[in-house]
Amino acid sequence: MQFRVLGTPEIYDEVRQRSVQLTSPKQRVLLGALLVRMGSPVPTEALINELWGRNAPDKAINALQAHVSRLRQQLIEVEPSRANTPRLVARGSGYLLQARPDELDSVQFRLLVARAQRQLESDPHSACVLLRKALKLWRGPALAGGSHGPLSAGVAARLEEERLLALEDLCDASLRMGQHRQVIAQLEELVADHPLRERFRDQLALSLQRSGRPGEARTVRDTVRRRRAAEVGTGAAPVLTVPVRQIHEAGSRWQAQAQAAVEHTVAEEYGDGDTPHREGASNLELLRLRRRVDQLTSEQHTLRSELDRLMALVEERVPARRRDSA
Repeated sequence: MQFRVLGTPEIYDEVRQRSVQLTSPKQRVLLGALLVRMGSPVPTEALINELWGRNAPDKAINALQAHVSRLRQQLIEVEPSRANTPRLVARGSGYLLQARPDELDSVQFRLLVARAQRQLESDPHSACVLLRKALKLWRGPALAGGSHGPLSAGVAARLEEERLLALEDLCDASLRMGQHRQVIAQLEELVADHPLRERFRDQLALSLQRSGRPGEARTVRDTVRRRRAAEVGTGAAPVLTVPVRQIHEAGSRWQAQAQAAVEHTVAEEYGDGDTPHREGASNLELLRLRRRVDQLTSEQHTLRSELDRLMALVEERVPARRRDSA
């Protein structure tokens, strides 16, 4: 059995090779909320808030119990051998969904990206293969956009950021392989969809320049400078300075270290295989792994945001220093 959150939450029956059709949208929301806290009980109040928010029915606990019962039954239909030991159980004042990390597509995605990060500089071709395999796991917005409640929304935002970072790395690997012309169309689409992500613009300008289109590359760079100037209100912003490049290089090194730490953590828990495989892992081990991966990816996202903010501040001050020295 596989559990999927890189898109609409769903259950995948590996034996019959089919997606299990959940009975209602609330079932999908419930499944997603339980999966984002995989390995630890989710309080009843949190689940009610996730499913209904402020519009919870008068007998919300009974309604939640009914949804849990139906979801549990569907899980048993996929795995009849677990009828007496269901995956979805009541635990304390909430519910717990028991699953191994390797049964969750987001964990598989993170493992593949971590391996790709380690090979990005030395073997960009292998990194491309791994990143494409990781991105192929996505079927749509994480947790269907995570718009149903705070549990799913927070994790969905973090996963979407990881997806964009993986796309940036994939374009970087392609450029390292000399595939400048091949990535232009994809980068143009990414820049249009994510106009605030500077790395996509820098990659597009580089690919255009190396494809013999310097005029278009200059236009992309000018667009970046005008946008930055509009944000800081200090006139035309300069081309990336040495300190800013150093900031990005430091960020890239830290990101690679963080991804390596994710991979190392999984290896410590489950051995050296490509995917976790120790069947008898305890709930404590599963919880520790989930928290460690979440911590690392959250720190990575935070650092990326801080680097972008610092870059803007550095570039904002450069024109001021030039005016003072004039």
